[in-house]
Amino acid sequence: MIAVTCMWGTSSALLAALAAPTTAGLVALGGAVPLLVSARLRGQHPWATLTAHPALYVKLGVLEAANLALYVAALRVGPLPVVVALHLTAPVLIIAVALLRGRRAATFAVLLELLLVAAAIWLVTGHHTGGTAAGSAVAGCGLALGSAACVAMLVSVIARQSGPHHATTSAALQLLLGGVASSPLLAFDPPSAPVAAELAAVGATLLGPGFALYWQALRWLDAATASVVGLNEAVVATLVGAVCTQSLPTSATAAGGVLILIAVGLEQRSAPRNRVPP
Repeated sequence: MIAVTCMWGTSSALLAALAAPTTAGLVALGGAVPLLVSARLRGQHPWATLTAHPALYVKLGVLEAANLALYVAALRVGPLPVVVALHLTAPVLIIAVALLRGRRAATFAVLLELLLVAAAIWLVTGHHTGGTAAGSAVAGCGLALGSAACVAMLVSVIARQSGPHHATTSAALQLLLGGVASSPLLAFDPPSAPVAAELAAVGATLLGPGFALYWQALRWLDAATASVVGLNEAVVATLVGAVCTQSLPTSATAAGGVLILIAVGLEQRSAPRNRVPP
């Protein structure tokens, strides 16, 4: 999961500079193609897997298309630290639902995790002093929250289904169907050839491998644990974004990152250990 968060955090920072919402499908397809090739070279059969579980992969593809489109739009509209921070509401949603359904005990550690994540979000969003217009910032926040809801549903579905499937094949199919579902948007704002190549490269080198590792990690982790550890993505995205823009993160962003890391540590100590390798 640490490797996943580093890959996805770096891709978030790059997409904030490169991508428009309509190009999300290119990133997904860029990640899917090398994974499909890798799966076939390993003797896996992606087409057979897809035809055996069509409902699962169509659901994942639609959710992934919505997630990517909303997230890329949020990255383009809103300031990077704010958008990535609001992405952190995905684990909050998952843990809250688990508490409401009685699947997770309301222990002090769990409640403290939620408070730490909420405080981190408040620090970054409440103390943002960038030059983004208020209307754009609000729009970016709304898009990021929509993306977070998609992520919460994706994590929950993958956590239930990761065991019997090959990680590389499953990740490839998720990205492939998400890319196909998003591709019609390209007609509204087609990118130039160099930008298209850059987006495909981000998908192939960062997003795709990250998805394969994510499916593998969810063989051992439950949805809540994986999503809280995934908060490291925000820290990496902020640091990479700061390097790309040659500007230091604000003190509020740095403090939010510390709170996130503390929440990750608490989750690692307190999460249920009932998942075992298949």
